[in-house]
Amino acid sequence: MELNKDYCQINFSAIYNSNPNGLGATRASLLRLLRSLDLVGWNSYEESGRLDRKAFTRFATGSNAVFSKRTYVEAEKSAVSILIDCSGSMDVDGRIQCAEVVTIQLAKILDKANVDFQVNGFFGDTFRNRVEATGATASDTSFKQEYPTFVPFKTWGESVQKASAKLGSIRHWAQSSTPDYSSIAITIEELSKRPESRRILFLVTDAGGYEQSHMKHLQKLADKLGVKIIAIGIGNTEVKQCFKASEDVVSLDGLASASFNKLLKELR
Repeated sequence: MELNKDYCQINFSAIYNSNPNGLGATRASLLRLLRSLDLVGWNSYEESGRLDRKAFTRFATGSNAVFSKRTYVEAEKSAVSILIDCSGSMDVDGRIQCAEVVTIQLAKILDKANVDFQVNGFFGDTFRNRVEATGATASDTSFKQEYPTFVPFKTWGESVQKASAKLGSIRHWAQSSTPDYSSIAITIEELSKRPESRRILFLVTDAGGYEQSHMKHLQKLADKLGVKIIAIGIGNTEVKQCFKASEDVVSLDGLASASFNKLLKELR
């Protein structure tokens, strides 16, 4: 796919600098929560360390626990993977545009909070398409098996500025089928290997017709591997029947507020 980089850059900047309704205090709270800040404090009632002037009364009664020691607790680090459904059905009723806006706004918050994250889109490729594209032969090309194709809008460690044109092109990628199970499973597996203690998969999809047992299996897999799934369904979807942390939204403002509120609730 050939896109105009300057146009995508302008589109990204317009969304990045906008203030969608529904964020407000939620965005500020999420930013504070995600910041990677080490916690430094003092423990009292120690028998060695720095003399605690407030403990003189204890000393007068014969207690040796009149010192304080500095404590240091390393901040809990987060890794976030944003996975966007880029199947053909997303190119209806402005769904992919909604996904693009919430992704860029979330990227803005994660970047300010010093959270490492990636953004991938996914759509399907079939066995038939691969045979036709490569000129290979097969005994039965009518049999279709879906393969996920990932679009790396932003990779781990890549700056938002460097990825800006790619993030501003999300709306142009809706196509083909929805290999949801394989795409989510691959992302869970990859995310589970990250060194951060808090690992979050943020799924944006208009999914309908999910095989619920398959999606529930993915939820169990994520739980086992220590990955939190937050599923945002665009329109009337089945995500609430499949994932523990999920929300359906039907408008751009609703998508922004529901997404970030759900993420905030999960991280607390």
